[in-house]
Amino acid sequence: MLSLIPIASPHFSPTEEADLDLDVPMTTQYTAKAGRDVEVFIPLKGRPAPNVTWRRGDRNMAGDNRYTITSTERATTLLIPKITRDDCGKYLLEIENGVGEPKIITVSLKVLDSPSTCQKLMIKNVTRGKLTLSWEAPLIDGGSPVTNYIVEKKASTMKAYQVITAECANTTYKVSGLEEDVAYFFRVSAENEFGVGDTCETTEPVRATETPGAVKQLMMVDSTKTSVTLQWTRPDHDGGSHITEYIIEKRTKEDPTWTLGATCKRCSCEVTGLKENAVMDFRVFAKNEKGNSDFSQIGPITVMDFIIPPEAILSDYPNGELAVRIGQNIHIELPFKGKPRPAISWLKDNLPLKESEKIRFRTTDNKTAVTVRGAKKEHAGQYTLVLDNRVIKNYFDINVITLGPPSAPVGPIRFDEIKAQSIIISWDEPKEDGGGEITCYSVEKRETSQANWKMVCSSVVRTTFKIPNLVKGTEYQFRVRAENKYGVSESLNSSDIVAQHQYKPPGPPGKPVAFNVTSDGMTISWEAPGFDGGSPILGYHIEKKDRNSLLWQKVNSTIISNKEYRIIGLMEGLEYSFRVYAENNAGLSPVSEQSKHTNIYNLPCFLLSPSAVPDAPGTPDATHVTGDSITLCWTRPRSDGGNEIKHYILERREKKSLRWLKVSSKRSITELRHRVTHLNEGNEYEFRVMAENGAGVGPASSTSRLFKCREPTSAPSAPTVIKVGLQEHRMKSYHSFIL
Repeated sequence: MLSLIPIASPHFSPTEEADLDLDVPMTTQYTAKAGRDVEVFIPLKGRPAPNVTWRRGDRNMAGDNRYTITSTERATTLLIPKITRDDCGKYLLEIENGVGEPKIITVSLKVLDSPSTCQKLMIKNVTRGKLTLSWEAPLIDGGSPVTNYIVEKKASTMKAYQVITAECANTTYKVSGLEEDVAYFFRVSAENEFGVGDTCETTEPVRATETPGAVKQLMMVDSTKTSVTLQWTRPDHDGGSHITEYIIEKRTKEDPTWTLGATCKRCSCEVTGLKENAVMDFRVFAKNEKGNSDFSQIGPITVMDFIIPPEAILSDYPNGELAVRIGQNIHIELPFKGKPRPAISWLKDNLPLKESEKIRFRTTDNKTAVTVRGAKKEHAGQYTLVLDNRVIKNYFDINVITLGPPSAPVGPIRFDEIKAQSIIISWDEPKEDGGGEITCYSVEKRETSQANWKMVCSSVVRTTFKIPNLVKGTEYQFRVRAENKYGVSESLNSSDIVAQHQYKPPGPPGKPVAFNVTSDGMTISWEAPGFDGGSPILGYHIEKKDRNSLLWQKVNSTIISNKEYRIIGLMEGLEYSFRVYAENNAGLSPVSEQSKHTNIYNLPCFLLSPSAVPDAPGTPDATHVTGDSITLCWTRPRSDGGNEIKHYILERREKKSLRWLKVSSKRSITELRHRVTHLNEGNEYEFRVMAENGAGVGPASSTSRLFKCREPTSAPSAPTVIKVGLQEHRMKSYHSFIL
């Protein structure tokens, strides 16, 4: 049997599915007190490096300036500053790198705070001098159970509240000792171990009496030549007994005496037997077994045929808007009223809307509706209900928004920077967002010689992106799609572009000139090239050669940003010459003209200058560690450069960070030790130190080992001495023994 053994391609790059890096300590459960900053750290692994998207609910958090998201190839960090109880809940992290399925990690945050406001405060069982308050518990308990409720009252004429009880354990409380002729406001707040929450107050004052409260929202709903129809809502309280009936009294403008107009058991009543064009007042009482309530009055009202302007109720459509997913039905149903009964018609974008297979109308005595089946993007717009009763014509608008993927980004795609290994592209936002916030963009690339597209990044939050890892000289095409919570748009394709520098190497720098010669070195300077190649000069490189040598040697190990450089370590008695290269994004320039040979013995002694920067200090080490500080010490540099050391510069770096931060200090660090404060307990830090004299800052010391901030522990106690008979047995507290 013939066996085939796969041979790995030399260009094969192994891939790994994006996932959590469980080798690094982490947690997905966070608890913190309100007002503090919370930093969520999630270690990652995967090849290519995973793309990350933080969400809370359906919202992409990258677009919210309150949050700071920092992501590297190995980890992502979410910083939530000064948390409140509203920040508690779940946060979703989505990671994907094109290998396998995307993964979603759920992070829970528990905020320790006082409770939120109590809900639905109501007054029940009102009797003489007494009533009962009831409410619902807060929606957010602040991370700790509610221990008690605080109940307060105040007279309607007073400004300050008085505490009735601060130890109510239930969500109801019976208040007694109230004065019957005083109207009271009440409020309730919840308390837990972290404090007292916001208050929930009654909206209107209440009297503790046995008769019912006054009826509310008394209005005239209709009238004819001989009658008036009134309507109202029930009192806030019934006085502790059932309301048996409502009494309606009337009076005319000519006769101020109130007379009985009608009685009823419902909250509406038609008062009949009136004279046409009479001007009248009406008042309504609620009655229970203890008597009549205070009255509510309305008037003057003229008895005549009442014309009710056509009116539609839009309360089911906040802000007059209706959002519908593409493919679903648009259904607008509006209650209406009017006297005489109005004629009904519909407009779409100010044009008559006609019934068809897709559009249907339906009207009852007090409602009208229009339905559009299978909504498309073009069905979005303004739908208008027209109510016309020949006296008044009114219009009521509903703005329909179709929800779906956004339109394609607006082009053309611009090439803001073109290099051999990367290209920066930019575009404009879509004209239509599909009814949802644009959460991100996806960027793809393909070589024009190939048909398949490759995903570069699927979570771009801005309208510009740097595409890395391109092959020099290869022609590419790019495309961009916009994304919202309803889907992904059509693509915007770029023109073809070749990945190559759009500029040239610079011209040669000026001829170097030597000066400030010392016993072991000299300083050289030169002029910038006359031509920068269309790209800024990044820096310079220097080569040296003594007169007797044929080979040039490179002087600097890192690029030189200035047009002057001090060269040390030269040998006495030799004559040296130098030459310089300039560098920009396109590469190195031609070499400059060679400098004159310089012999350090031929210069007068007044040109000698022994000053140089100091050597690196010794590696820092910790002498004392606490929960928020570390005390460090180090040794002096071997050489101070011929000049007194002014002070030391100390830098720190966290374990999971790539950036060095200078240690702040009120005074310059002049001693060989320093206490670093304001560190975070549990975090690990490393340090390095540099010395500075009159010639400048010397090289950094070797990086210290990692030191972890934690409180020092005390030494263990001495072993326990146990006497058995005349013989002593020493035993540690955690050992077992048998007597």
